[in-house]
Amino acid sequence: MRKEKARELYHEEVSNLESFREKLEAHAIYKDDLEEFSEQYEELVAQAKVITRVSDRLQKKLDGANVQIQEANEEIKDKNTKLEDTVGQLAKAKVGRRASTVMLVVALILFFLEQWLIQPKVEEYFSSPLISVGILILLFFLVKFFESKLEAYFLNQEKKKIMQQKDKKSQIEA
Repeated sequence: MRKEKARELYHEEVSNLESFREKLEAHAIYKDDLEEFSEQYEELVAQAKVITRVSDRLQKKLDGANVQIQEANEEIKDKNTKLEDTVGQLAKAKVGRRASTVMLVVALILFFLEQWLIQPKVEEYFSSPLISVGILILLFFLVKFFESKLEAYFLNQEKKKIMQQKDKKSQIEA
């Protein structure tokens, strides 16, 4: 309906312009023709002003909405970054706890094995208690070393899980 009215208005104005040009070419322009053409032109200018004002208001609203959307997108990106960091920290803490638990059990087993099996042999062959302490310190550093390696392994496994979940999510979204 709007398009039809717009076409009619457009068609009517073009028709009026063509009629005025024909009168110009025929040198048959009268004062009434000029006044009518002037009134039509004034009406078109008034309509153009109204349309321009409405368009300007709508453009300002659209610009404001675009700014709000852009700000919201930036806020979402910031929150997503913070969320990813937090998830990474949580995964690292979870992995660290798991690795520490495993290595604590291993350390306890090694400590008891050292006390029951190695220490009696050391005391039998050496008179210094420092050797036993040295062995315990060596076991401590070995456990700590393997704990960091185990934590890195668990962290890689966790990253693989996250990447697989992201891949599944992007496949579902596509």
